[in-house]
Amino acid sequence: MPSTRPPRESPPVAASAPRVIAVVPTFHPDDGVVGRLRDLTRQVDRVIVVDDGSGPSADAVLADAAESGVEVHRLARNAGIAAALNTGVRVALDDGADYVVNVDQDTDLPEDYVAIALGIFATANPVTRLGIVAVDAVNGAPALPTWVSPEGFGLVPEAIQTGFVISRDCLEHGGLFDERLVIDCVDTEYCLRVRDRGFRIAVAKGTDIRHSIGRRAELRPFGIPMRHRESGRIATYQYHSPFRRYYIARNNIDLILRNVLRRPRWVGAVLRREMGGMIVSMVSGPQRIAQVLAITTGTVHGLVRRRGMIPGWLKSLIT
Repeated sequence: MPSTRPPRESPPVAASAPRVIAVVPTFHPDDGVVGRLRDLTRQVDRVIVVDDGSGPSADAVLADAAESGVEVHRLARNAGIAAALNTGVRVALDDGADYVVNVDQDTDLPEDYVAIALGIFATANPVTRLGIVAVDAVNGAPALPTWVSPEGFGLVPEAIQTGFVISRDCLEHGGLFDERLVIDCVDTEYCLRVRDRGFRIAVAKGTDIRHSIGRRAELRPFGIPMRHRESGRIATYQYHSPFRRYYIARNNIDLILRNVLRRPRWVGAVLRREMGGMIVSMVSGPQRIAQVLAITTGTVHGLVRRRGMIPGWLKSLIT
């Protein structure tokens, strides 16, 4: 006689929480880094610091970081942020990371940022193929999403890499960061590449990070101060050192040449944005001669597709 008892149900199997590992590249880190790293450990399963050849000057700070439970890897020589990120990402993937979080040494993430990003990944459907969640605002300046996904997420064509939460799928199929660029445009190149491979980049709505983006310098073309009409104060602009201007010029031209046929509108926007900044740097200073030399050399190297670290002779001349 068949049993009238209802069949015994197996207890539900709890889904395992995703493994999240943060990668923090450092270069001559200050004492404040240790506190930021401690805060970050509360949001992730593991924090990996990769020091980009700072040398003995970073010994004390990195020792404090290691004592706080952070794992520290030190590169023998300065190789650029892309190489430092890739070193940490490889370690994270080998350790079974489902998601990798990129955080610059001077970035303060909101305390619930990683949880918000993971929630977005959890709600994204396979059609969207979400690869990266990025911050919504940097120092209060919000992102302006270009598209909206079917789930209602704001999607952007590119974003600043600090705060990236990248899925394992994206890293395995989209690849790692382009070490030939060294610094500057590393995040832009990565975003363009993974989008070409079918991944999308969402912003974590409402999140805002504190992040240092260079310094402001007075606008003095050929030594003549330019003042605001109403306040009489000297106008300022975003200043980058000649060292950085070399990479900015070279790498933007490199990306323009890679994308000129596929993304003509993007190329036009980059040209308008970067040419103004370069002209201001060359005529306004400080270090106007060094700026001219760095930007001119960077432009030539971009056109001939020279990549890698800045030439030693140029570095010694402009620094």
